[in-house]
Amino acid sequence: MEEEFAKNAEAKQVKKRGPRPLIVAQSQAKKVRIRMPAICSPAIYRIKDELGLGSCDEAIHWLVRHVRPDLIPAPETPTKTKSSKTGPIPKTGSVDHDSVPKPACMASPDGDMPAYDFLPTAGGVPAARSPVKATVVQASTVFFDTPATLEKAERLIAGAASYGSQLLVFPEAFVGGYPTCVKLDATNSPETDGDLQKYYASAIDVPGPEVDRLAKFAGKYKVHLVMGVVERAGCYLYSTMLFFNSLGKCLGQHRKLIQTASESALWRSGEKSTLPTYETSIGKIGGLICWDNRLPLLRTELYDKGVEIYCAPTADAGEIWRASMTHIALEGSCFVLSANQFCRRRDYPLPPGNINGDASLDDITCAGGSVIISPSGTILAGPDYQGECLISADLDLGHIILAKTQYGGIESGVDKNHVSVAANGSEPSLFAAEMTTKALEELSG
Repeated sequence: MEEEFAKNAEAKQVKKRGPRPLIVAQSQAKKVRIRMPAICSPAIYRIKDELGLGSCDEAIHWLVRHVRPDLIPAPETPTKTKSSKTGPIPKTGSVDHDSVPKPACMASPDGDMPAYDFLPTAGGVPAARSPVKATVVQASTVFFDTPATLEKAERLIAGAASYGSQLLVFPEAFVGGYPTCVKLDATNSPETDGDLQKYYASAIDVPGPEVDRLAKFAGKYKVHLVMGVVERAGCYLYSTMLFFNSLGKCLGQHRKLIQTASESALWRSGEKSTLPTYETSIGKIGGLICWDNRLPLLRTELYDKGVEIYCAPTADAGEIWRASMTHIALEGSCFVLSANQFCRRRDYPLPPGNINGDASLDDITCAGGSVIISPSGTILAGPDYQGECLISADLDLGHIILAKTQYGGIESGVDKNHVSVAANGSEPSLFAAEMTTKALEELSG
């Protein structure tokens, strides 16, 4: 969109293209005329259709309120509603296992855009979707003790909900434990056999009583919940993510497909099936676990299903991982919530007979780095590498539309032969099957 909205008194007629497609919107309250050049017309029409607005006038006012709210005169007597923002949530430090935490990081809606208590509407424009307060949980499991882990999960959920969080994302294998610094293998030593049995016993059945309890947490505190668990199915273990809505219903599960070398000694790969995205009251939620996010075709399937809040439980705290999360946010025009554990050596069972060798109990074994990223690639909250904490941000879902518009279009579709991008009605084929065949024939001929 060009920055000049009303500099020219009259736009020039577009020759040989019929009537001028210049869009003009007028504020009913202040008689402010907003002019937009013809190049913006396709995007305005798509915003109108996507949001179900009645006219392009309403679409323009919706867009201006999100991009240039300073251009819209404030009402003479603005009033605050119950949902108005009252101020930032205070920050806190590390979370003790027996304490109720407060959010450690908080950001205003999507980057550097100012948060307003009141945004005026004009011409009967419906209010924009309310921001979603989301939290990624950065905390350690209670190893080999699933009941204690569930109790800790409830404390974390209660703490975040008390500060208004509507969505919580927990790390990979939070229930059951990620096997860092624990010797679990296929040897026949009594030490490893005992740990393996404890680890197997810490996993949960899906469905099962632990899943029911997590569902009750979601319903009790009225939050949407994405939880990483170690799932037990017969003799096999899986790294699984569970989805719950704020009504206390388990929406479904997704098993991790690709295991690392160390994980493959314990976990089995999930079956390739249709990836879930769930329509909820706060938006469409989906996601992948850890390094499954490195698989482009899996990500593309989620994008094609319109995922808005992309959840990525992980055990990776590296800078490359954070770069991947930024890329996914840009690539999918979606919010990305990455949750990782923060663990020290003391959080894991100590080996018998040797308190820990030369290692210190304060040594960090999993460094956190949980982060929330906007569709524009802006880091809204995090990363944090200091300790256990709750990392929260307000997600303005209207910025998904802006990101898709800037990227070339709101609609996108994928099939097995080509990628089609509908920005202005055209559908270019990228590496279509017939093009590839023709190129190979020319090379061989």
